[in-house]
Amino acid sequence: MEALRDRNFRLLFAGRAISYFGTYLAPIAVAFAILDLGGSATEVGLSFAAWTIAQVSTLAFGGVIGDRLPRRAVMIAGDTASFAVRATMGVLLVAGHARIWELIALQACGGAAVAFYNPAFYGLVREIVKPALMQQANGYLAIARYAAFPLGAAAGGTIVATVGSGTALLFDAATYGASALLLSQVKVESLVRAGSSFLAELRDGWSAFVENTWMWVLVLWIALYFLITYAPFFVLGPYIAKHSMGGAGTWGVVVTGEGVGALLGGLLGLRLRTKRPLVATGLLFLPTAVQSVLLAFHAPVELLAPAAALAGFAFSCGSVVWDTVVQRMIAPDKLARVAAYGWMGAMVFLPAGYALAGPISSLVGMRAYLLFGAGWVIASTLVVVRLRSVRELTLDQAVETAPLAAPA
Repeated sequence: MEALRDRNFRLLFAGRAISYFGTYLAPIAVAFAILDLGGSATEVGLSFAAWTIAQVSTLAFGGVIGDRLPRRAVMIAGDTASFAVRATMGVLLVAGHARIWELIALQACGGAAVAFYNPAFYGLVREIVKPALMQQANGYLAIARYAAFPLGAAAGGTIVATVGSGTALLFDAATYGASALLLSQVKVESLVRAGSSFLAELRDGWSAFVENTWMWVLVLWIALYFLITYAPFFVLGPYIAKHSMGGAGTWGVVVTGEGVGALLGGLLGLRLRTKRPLVATGLLFLPTAVQSVLLAFHAPVELLAPAAALAGFAFSCGSVVWDTVVQRMIAPDKLARVAAYGWMGAMVFLPAGYALAGPISSLVGMRAYLLFGAGWVIASTLVVVRLRSVRELTLDQAVETAPLAAPA
């Protein structure tokens, strides 16, 4: 609980928790808003693609801004922009004037706003939390994220069903407003640099990213994991559930299992200590292969849900350890840019993974594709954890600086 005793972190944690709640509420509201306007599943997909593409394409710029300007101010600006986007969508829908293309365009604006918020957030945690408490702080943030998933999704479905998508999006806007208000109370002396040109800082951030072999190797590994293992599981899973496993209700149990496991992973992340953090992160991913194997053979939900929980646990706990390593190993004045390149690299193949899962499985068969994904994650993990840059990294090598927060 020591991290939560700090007033600045409590404010940051509370704002993030509220924002996560709205984040998981919004996709349901957007999807049904488009469908209620006569849109198709393709247009729903375009709305989500607009968000993801805008986010990925602007992350590098968000990273530069997060290193050049006070990070708290950047985050408040990001929350304010997200508030404006969701409020506009909500007002258009409630007033009955919304059009599908407007919602898709606003989704892109929302994705860009998040791309500026996230790298600055990553750096601000480093500024206000003591190095020894960094992993604990990341654990609490993971708990907030994964606890918000079922609550936000359930609230979104309820609000949409009872009072409509427009009201749900206005509620989401309110969560961004609350987050901005809480952030305004954080007292921190941020790193601010005049800096060189914008492009020079992009290049400098890229150099800092690639000079750490352990970082670009693991980012590439997780990007391929999303492409080969993660995306096929979540694209093919609903289809298999519908035709062979009892339908949407069954798949809902599986997804809920993943959320419960992720929450437990965040709890473990509070206390997990390991001398070789990157090796531990890699090995945590080995059990994620189990859910792909079970889905390939249409296993009953009694087996598949616990396997999904195990995968969620691994991903959440591994993310806590990974975030702590990056925040402590990268120089604070470059952290937002390096984190932005990391997110871009990790997410770059995910849209392709979603798009290609169906066509590839049609060619080779769903079972073969899922088993290939399971085999790949096992084989690649065993290779990655044996690499010297991964195996030998310890937090004893960390870049240690005192937090810059004002006294709580």
